[in-house]
Amino acid sequence: MPSVTISSKRQITIPAEVFRLLELKEGQKLMVEVEGERIVLTARPLSLTKALGGVTHGLYGSNTDQVDEYVDKERDSWQK
Repeated sequence: MPSVTISSKRQITIPAEVFRLLELKEGQKLMVEVEGERIVLTARPLSLTKALGGVTHGLYGSNTDQVDEYVDKERDSWQK
């Protein structure tokens, strides 16, 4: 398993084999998450819009009538 060292500027260098394996590019952004005691780096998609497009498809209904019904129901539940 490759390892890295944290520099005095809190920087790390991604090992070349990992860089190539994941097809990362210079200047590419990475997302950083903490899971317990682990640091997880994930390549950020070049376009977040494209990556998230359609993620809510069907969540509020499968057609405009169902979506309108859902919205009406939510509005009716608001305090007046």
